[in-house]
Amino acid sequence: MWTPTHFPAAMRSLNATTRAKAIELANQLIGQGYTDKNEIIQHSVSEARRWAREHAQRNERVFVSSHSQRTF
Repeated sequence: MWTPTHFPAAMRSLNATTRAKAIELANQLIGQGYTDKNEIIQHSVSEARRWAREHAQRNERVFVSSHSQRTF
């Protein structure tokens, strides 16, 4: 199991939020019985980056829509 202070070097370049998601996903895969650490790391980093992109886009749409409804 990995933690926010003990994680693979491949996750070092991720920002803290994306890294936390990658750690969560990696630990889930380990819990499901996956054993190939390289594959677990590669998959979790990839999925965490995808999650971060989607999360950022969703927040951007909320920001734009909440500001576009203002009347002056």
